[in-house]
Amino acid sequence: MEETRKRVIVNEIHYWKNHQLLPKEYCDFLLALYTEGEEDVSSDKKAFPYRSWFTFVCIMILLSLLPSSFLVIYFTEISMLMQTGLHLIFLTFTAFGYWYLKKANSIYVHIAIIVFLLILFIFSVYIVQMKAQQMVLLHITILINCILWIFIGVWKKVFYLIASGIIGFVMWLLFIFF
Repeated sequence: MEETRKRVIVNEIHYWKNHQLLPKEYCDFLLALYTEGEEDVSSDKKAFPYRSWFTFVCIMILLSLLPSSFLVIYFTEISMLMQTGLHLIFLTFTAFGYWYLKKANSIYVHIAIIVFLLILFIFSVYIVQMKAQQMVLLHITILINCILWIFIGVWKKVFYLIASGIIGFVMWLLFIFF
């Protein structure tokens, strides 16, 4: 293959790698193939230098939302309307974090899923306790949350959600019958 054509292909592969159009491993393989092993493919120049920084901040905020949600419910004396609004903001931010991490093809997308489902669980149990004040509705809410976890786990093929839903369901059964 002529040298200018190789150079064009190598530049195109670098572009794909820098803009994450192909996985890094594929690009490294193609670079090694087209340069015949002469180019150092381990040097990563990031096209978006702040992406890892923004991902880190997003994950830290997501992780802080879970204890914040717990604190808002159990250790503050703000109105129920304000708590509902804060939890809707927390759930919205968690959904945004899921969307961003999924778009970035990050492994940390699972943190967003877990935080979202746990905040939803805490909030739904709190709402039922405050408004309905009936144990039957509380048990139904817990059961619906466990079924939701199992359903999402099967739909997204995420084993830990299936396991969490099943463990929660078994614990609920043990609480009911023992």
